This record gives sequence, structure tokens and C-alpha cells, in this order.
Amino acid sequence: MDFAQEKAKLLHYKATAARLLGEPTKLRLAIIAALLGLALLGVYMPLSDGMQQQRQLLGAEKKRAEAIHDVETLRKDVVEFRYRVGDKSDTNECIQYLLGGMRQAKVKLRDMASKEPQAVGPYKAISLAMELQGDYTQLRSFIEWLEQADRLLRVETVKMDRMPDTIMMKIYILILVRKDA
Repeated sequence: MDFAQEKAKLLHYKATAARLLGEPTKLRLAIIAALLGLALLGVYMPLSDGMQQQRQLLGAEKKRAEAIHDVETLRKDVVEFRYRVGDKSDTNECIQYLLGGMRQAKVKLRDMASKEPQAVGPYKAISLAMELQGDYTQLRSFIEWLEQADRLLRVETVKMDRMPDTIMMKIYILILVRKDA
């Protein structure tokens, strides 16, 4: 019985196909639809997957190229500013450098404190908090010396307090030194 029903369905499908495809126009449309379906499944789908994989690879390579460009730019920057760090740069040498500037500006050092150096890329930053004493022209001269210094440093804060016969300046400076120093 099962076999007879399946045979009847098969004969019905054959009769329907023969009736629909017996006309040349319908046959042509059916062939075109079958070829389009075959082309879609056989050509476009595999190429689509391949194109998607290539897009992902291209995106990864673009990111890699950007990273390489960034590293090259950073290396050029390091070379460009290396002379401003010094050959024998360490905490002691930086303090001696600043003391030389203080002597040149004729300011007096009242107090100096340093914090633990922090890593900054290929360098480390030394933080110095200093309390200086002098008149306005001397302190201005020292700040100008810092601005024109041949070292990589940054003045974080400056605070001045007027005393009866002098000016007290509290200054916080960051100086870059080599990591291996």
C-alpha cells in the first residue's frame, strides 16, 4: 500500500512536469531557472565564502600594516629625541643637571623630594618636587632655563609664595631618563 501511494505520487509528478514542460515557453523558463539556481549554488556560494575570508584577511593585514607604521613612527621619534635624554642619564645626573641650572639662575634650593620613577615607553620619568628661594628675576630666570633646557622635561606645577624679603617657589618637574639608567 505504501509502495502504491508513492508510485501514484510519482506518476502524478511526472504527468504535471510533462504538462508544464510540454510547452516550449514554460520549458525555457524552467531551464533558465534551473541554470540560475545551479549557478547560484555552484559558483556564487563558494566564491562568496572565499570573498568573505579574503575580506577578513585584508582587514587583519590592514591592522598589521597600521601597527607596523605606528611602530616605525615611534622608532623615528625615539631616535629624534634620544639626544635630549642624555647618554648617562639617571636620577643623580638629572639632579646635577637641575642644580647646575639653579646655580646659573642663582636660586637657592631649600628642599627636594623625588618619587619612584614611572615607566613611560622606552624611558622612565623621574618626578621631582623642589622648593626654591630667590627674588622674582632669579626664579623667572630658572623657569626660562627649564623651558629652554636641552632635556626632555615638563614643569607640572609652579606655586609662588611671597615672603617679607624673598619669594618661595614650589615646583614639580618630570624628567625623562633612559630605562636602563
